[in-house]
Amino acid sequence: MARPLFQLGPRLSLCASLVREGAAVADIGTDHGYLPIWLLKTGRCPRAIAADINASPLEAARRNAARYGAKMRLLLSDGLQGLGPGDAEDIVIAGMGGELILRMAGETPWLRNPGKRLVLQPMSCGPQLRAGLWDLGFSILEERACLDSGKVYAAFSAAFTGENGPMPLLYPYMGRLEPGSPAVQLYAEKQARILENQRKGAAHLGETARAKALGDAMEALREAYLGESIEEEKGTYCL
Repeated sequence: MARPLFQLGPRLSLCASLVREGAAVADIGTDHGYLPIWLLKTGRCPRAIAADINASPLEAARRNAARYGAKMRLLLSDGLQGLGPGDAEDIVIAGMGGELILRMAGETPWLRNPGKRLVLQPMSCGPQLRAGLWDLGFSILEERACLDSGKVYAAFSAAFTGENGPMPLLYPYMGRLEPGSPAVQLYAEKQARILENQRKGAAHLGETARAKALGDAMEALREAYLGESIEEEKGTYCL
């Protein structure tokens, strides 16, 4: 007899909210399989694949699927290598580094289809992932942030749109996040700190042009998301 369904934590709930209703989904790096099980049992998705590079997480996912009465396909796969275009419409890659996610996207030609959706939640290198996807012709459609166990995370859906024009200044750092929520503010504060550290590092190395570009991005971010403006003549920040 299947158990009552669990509740996803904030980070995985954020990813689940970006999966399209009625889409066949593949969860890459599924770990214990909680996300695809939840999507199946709530009726959001009719079919699901739980994929992982290691057998042990897949075995945990198999046990959990049986425990909650969810019928899903288990796939031992290095990233997306074991999947084809007919296997899924929405592909979730959560909890991995941004550079690894970008490599997977770049190595999978069938993702270059406007009907496919990527639902991505990078644990690191978010700016590199957003910028790299832009260069590959993918655009972020929707992005949200949340707090989970005292840490702030951002997740977004993206689709292939072809050639993109010039990248907006804040796009690598904030994507499509809209200002106004506490989680977005915390995420913006985190990105501002990273930009400031990178600016100082570039200045220390004598990389004047890069330091200025990073400083410009940091100032624009603070003004757009944190309600701060820059008084250049005083060299100070003011609310």
